[in-house]
Amino acid sequence: MQRLESGERSRVWADGDRVVKQVVGDQVAFEREVTALRLAEHTGVVPRVLDVDHEKRTVVLERLRSDRFGEDWVIDYARGLARLHMATGPEHAGLLPRQAVPDPGPFLRFVRALEVEIGGAEKELVLEDTGKFDLVHGDPCPGNDMYSPQGARFVDLEGAALGDGLTEVVYLRIGFPTCATVTETPRELREAAEQAYFEERGFTAGLEDACVRWFVNGDALVQRSERDGTDHLARAVDEDWFWYSTTARGRLMFRARVVATFTETHPEMSALAARLLERMGRIWEPQPIGTLRTHVS
Repeated sequence: MQRLESGERSRVWADGDRVVKQVVGDQVAFEREVTALRLAEHTGVVPRVLDVDHEKRTVVLERLRSDRFGEDWVIDYARGLARLHMATGPEHAGLLPRQAVPDPGPFLRFVRALEVEIGGAEKELVLEDTGKFDLVHGDPCPGNDMYSPQGARFVDLEGAALGDGLTEVVYLRIGFPTCATVTETPRELREAAEQAYFEERGFTAGLEDACVRWFVNGDALVQRSERDGTDHLARAVDEDWFWYSTTARGRLMFRARVVATFTETHPEMSALAARLLERMGRIWEPQPIGTLRTHVS
């Protein structure tokens, strides 16, 4: 078997038309991924499960075709996410964990620490579980997606949950918040991708609330292994750190710029984001955000 490149949480080998994956030391993540793959198998956007050894945390999967992605890859990406999200419904309650709802408390403390006026934004930060039962990937990053003539397909569902798929289609708008690389999707392509997502799902909805949830989420400033309960927004007041393509402060400034445009749907949060962006621009070194696609996750 040929050893393939993988993250620190797993070991992966290719064996002909199969892939063998072993999750390292995390039985919960392993069971979560296997469950999600089986729930989504009928969609065609994840590899088929061929065999499972629960004791050794090893799963044998169909080996997916992976072609070079095109400039308009985000459209296939959004359609694939829509199909994944539609894989489950209320009848699957309890089979996977609920998607976490971010706590706005650390964000409000961060705003105060930067001596920025909160204004009326707090009333727009009453964040609750939306009650949806979409199958969310948990980490739909470049590198966890693959492309073929049939469209986008996804791997590495160790963080899968039941929740609101809108929080993942907004990756194109808010800059891939759980990913090593932050990229800004050109507006024309982003709008086409969002349209494709909603056409696939058969409804339309605003995406601003989902973006706000990522803006206030301190765990979206660090890689998964560091999401351990630390208040990373409090850290960002006193220090900055690189996570692959840019820094924590660079991510915050990009997200603030996005949310500052939500003047119609979230006027108080939009105004707060604008005040924060102005303050951060004065006291921090801005970090550039790329626009080129990468396969690093």
